Amino acid sequence: MILDTKLIMRLINIVLFLLFSVNVFSQGLNLDSSPLNSYADEQFPVLSPDGKVIFFTRSHHEDNIAGRKDKGDIYYSVLTDTVGWTAPKKIEGLNDEYFNSILDFNNGTLFVYGEYRSGNTPIPGISSAKVENWPSSWQKPQKEEIKYFMNSSANEAASLSADGATMIISMESYKTRGAEDLYVSFKQQGSWTEPKNLGSTINTPLQELTPFLARDNKTLFFASNGHKGFGSRDIFVTQRLDDSWTSWSVPENLGILVNTEGAEMGYRLYPDLELAVYSSTMDSDGYGDIKIIPVTELDFELIAPQEIVVPEEVVAIAADEIESVVEEGMVLLSGSIKDASTGEPVFARSKILFNDEVIEHYNDSTFSFPVDPNMAYTLQFDAEGYISKNISLQVFDEDQVENVILDPIVVGATVKLDNVLFVRGTTDLVASSYEELDLIVEMMQNNPTMVIELSGHTDNVGVAALNQRLSQERVDAVIAYLADHGIDKSRLSGKGYGGSRPLASNANESTRRLNRRVEFTIIHQ
Repeated sequence: MILDTKLIMRLINIVLFLLFSVNVFSQGLNLDSSPLNSYADEQFPVLSPDGKVIFFTRSHHEDNIAGRKDKGDIYYSVLTDTVGWTAPKKIEGLNDEYFNSILDFNNGTLFVYGEYRSGNTPIPGISSAKVENWPSSWQKPQKEEIKYFMNSSANEAASLSADGATMIISMESYKTRGAEDLYVSFKQQGSWTEPKNLGSTINTPLQELTPFLARDNKTLFFASNGHKGFGSRDIFVTQRLDDSWTSWSVPENLGILVNTEGAEMGYRLYPDLELAVYSSTMDSDGYGDIKIIPVTELDFELIAPQEIVVPEEVVAIAADEIESVVEEGMVLLSGSIKDASTGEPVFARSKILFNDEVIEHYNDSTFSFPVDPNMAYTLQFDAEGYISKNISLQVFDEDQVENVILDPIVVGATVKLDNVLFVRGTTDLVASSYEELDLIVEMMQNNPTMVIELSGHTDNVGVAALNQRLSQERVDAVIAYLADHGIDKSRLSGKGYGGSRPLASNANESTRRLNRRVEFTIIHQ
């Protein structure tokens, strides 16, 4: 189905209209969420199909198993005719002293995220649990097997399709464009396929979190601080345009009656119950509170059930066939190269490196490299009039597509050097930084009048004066490297800003790390 932009905007407008009418509907729909909220952090609300039980994660509360230092326990509350929502209680069987989080309720099964243990061995990742005594007690979580699953972030959220065959996951993993990205995985023969990045229309260099896939298997709600919004994180909606799961409509902000100056996350739409739930830090104690809002008259095609279509490349290689494909030899790593401003193809010099050695060149607006599976490679792209790009990636045992966007060289353009890293607390460059710095050297040699200004940034942890000094010394180290490799110092300048110019919140490590960076800005071309 081709996206009808008017239809998606109709959804948003009706949601906003009904939000204006919250007092009219609240009594009939039991929208009072105040008994669910506390001084602590309530996140990830999930309703049972009949709307009578709500599950959510509560962090840093004195009733958690490890008390206020506990990063998350899973709670539930029951909706009654007499008192409304009952006082939340911890679920039995799913909580321990480590982080435990609710992901989704699907086909009678709770999907959870946590560092569950087998003896003393942690088993992090996504697990599922069957009910033991509804809704208070659940059986021991069983790990969901997801091929090549890896999450470098402390944050994780997921949503399952209505039939439980597709999972959208928020995590920081292979091919991540910045912090957390959204991925899709399909259930096949009892396990899950390798998560596939949903692409650059949805995913940004910042965070994409708390996905919710509507029952049409096409409409996706998610939270992000990388798209234009009103606060630190807003809720957006997009729709899948084809069966590749990488082509999506431009995300639409749900508007000021859902999104605020605070952070909104975990939006879930329940059309049969005529309501939606999410969390917001607005008008709270600084943490997330659960919100329940009315949504009625949802006669939209976009949430009608549809058949899930698994991409052909996933169907073509079943789990028991992968080993034989690997034994046959190489896989194909290919993609296209386009201008970031116009979307037009860019003729570029492409290189693929393995263990710092160039193993193949390609000159075109596309590239196609045969590579060994299950290896790590580096791709380098250099085009006249464009800022060079360096991409490190892991190749697995099936053909992969890595489309590349190059930024034109224009005065004022700022580039974040993602792969220029330092030994923690020092000015010593990590060896893997040299590839990206060498690209800058080559770019400036090819553009002999270019002048750049470097900027160094830290997070806000520690003494501000020491952070500023460290950031300045790191800028000086980068300038020294470029000068030592033939770039005249008159073309280089730099300043350390410490933690004064954050890109993201410094509230937790997953976003703090985005603030520790080195950038350069073109000031003359």
